Parts: sequence; C-alpha cells; structure tokens
Amino acid sequence: MSTESRDAKRALRKDIKDRLSALSEAEITTQSQTAQQLILDSTQYAQASKVGIYLSMPNGEAQTDLLVRNALKAKKQVFVPYLCSAAGSTSGKGKVMAMLHLSSTAEYEDLKPDAWGIPTLTASGIESRENAMGGFGTPTSGCDDDAFGHISGDETGLDLIVVPGVAFEEDMSRLGHGAGFYDRFLTRYCEGGKRKKPFLVGLCLAEQVLPKGKIIMQDWDWRVDAVAVGDGRTLRATV
Repeated sequence: MSTESRDAKRALRKDIKDRLSALSEAEITTQSQTAQQLILDSTQYAQASKVGIYLSMPNGEAQTDLLVRNALKAKKQVFVPYLCSAAGSTSGKGKVMAMLHLSSTAEYEDLKPDAWGIPTLTASGIESRENAMGGFGTPTSGCDDDAFGHISGDETGLDLIVVPGVAFEEDMSRLGHGAGFYDRFLTRYCEGGKRKKPFLVGLCLAEQVLPKGKIIMQDWDWRVDAVAVGDGRTLRATV
C-alpha cells in the first residue's frame, strides 16, 4: 500500500471517529437496535444455522448484544472473534483472528472485557472450542496464517458473518480498523473454494456510511454483501 493511500485511510478513520464521538450513548443504542433488527428480519439470518458475530466495544461503534442474544436463544451456533499470537511473534503485536464457538447466553454474560472493553473469550479452555474453520481450538504451533487455514477438512462452515467496520459505502466497500483481521480471515477461510463464502453483512451507524469513492480498496480487501444501517436502511450490492 502506498504512503498516500495509508495516509488517506488514516485521515478517514479519524474523521469517522470524530463523527461518532459527537453521538450520545442513547443515539448509538437506538441506531444499534434499529440496525440489528434489520439483520434479525433478513432472510439470510433466518436461514443461517452458523453465524459469526463481532462482539462490540462499549462505545464508538454499532452494538451487537441483541444479535448475540437472539442467535443463542434461537439455538444457532454462534462464533465470535478470538485473537492469538501469530507463529514466531514474540512482540505480542502479531495477531491472527479465529472464529470460535460461544456456547450460551450465560457464558456470553460472563465474558470479561479486553483492553478495548470488548467482551473476549479467555485462553482457558480454548483448545476445546469448535473452530469455524473446522476442528477445535487453534493450532498448537501458533496462529500462523497457513496453518490456521488448514485445521481440518471440514467442509461445513459459517452461513453468515456480521462484520464490523469504521465505514462502508453503498458499493459495499468497507474500511476496517487497519489491522486486516477480517480480510485475512476471509481469505484463509475461502481459500481454494473448500468452504462456501458466508453472507457478509456490515453493521454500522448512519454516520459511518460514505459516498462512493471515499474508501480506497486494495486487492486483498473484502467487500460485504449488505450493510444494515442505524437509520433503517439496508444497503445491498447492485449487479
């Protein structure tokens, strides 16, 4: 990525952060409920048996509590992000994302927040959790990108993933937080066509929807299939 593109993305993230900081907690809660309900009412969600849902920060982004609780109550299999150190990393900065099974509402309520305030699975018992890529836990050698994509030959997988983002466009472009966790996860997940691509739905507040052309997309960036917006709109890809 060029320095110019990197700087443009950094400036765009700051602009969105400033917009969101002006919203009250009540506004974020109301918009979050509206956007989540759009997903709950969708055909894709109704037909999904395995769903991936990001666990939201306490402020500054669309909340996912309603989705998580509904999915668990509906007996869907819920998978949530889990970050572990990449193989060979000693600095703690190299992280790779897995999607691991969350078993119950009680477990969800017991999750402790990480440094960003995000409810997070603990390392204890990770090896016994079902992995969305097949098998259980994470590779014992560390979360190496290559090893992580080949935990097992399980051809079944996620039907739908609720994807976070700093911003989205009506052409389904997505601006992430900059770490590339979801883009790399999806590339590994769909590698070689072994697993069917899940339906990707972005969840965001109205202030996070931008005019077309604002988000710079790289070859490795993934677009979503739809975006549920806090003002009641569902944006969809046009053919």
